[in-house]
Amino acid sequence: MSESAKSTTQILVGLDPSGSRSGKEIRGPATLGEIIAGECEQVLDVFMTSEKGNFLAGVWRCTPGTMKLTDYPFNEMATIIEGQIVVTDEDSGKVQKFGPGDGLAIRKGFRGTWHMPEPVLKRFAAEIS
Repeated sequence: MSESAKSTTQILVGLDPSGSRSGKEIRGPATLGEIIAGECEQVLDVFMTSEKGNFLAGVWRCTPGTMKLTDYPFNEMATIIEGQIVVTDEDSGKVQKFGPGDGLAIRKGFRGTWHMPEPVLKRFAAEIS
């Protein structure tokens, strides 16, 4: 892959689940919320950002665990590639499970829990307002 194809400012980028190989991945504890069980060690691999920096797309891996989300930081659309996420909405009590092939959309400000009983890999696109 050429260096220009690795750039996050490209107009069209494929979201290869094996990663961008950019060397710029963010690794460490997940930062979407408070980790309340398990490790929740993430690899955040952003393939593309908008010129203004308010939109990003990539892949996200995370080890098993549970996070309490008190104010989800962006609007996101995602597709689960591997694993499972069990999402509980704090306000309604509604529980939804998402597995391979399932898509989900989550609004900025969401409150609830994300439980990952097994490692998760997802493609995502997020708008930061």
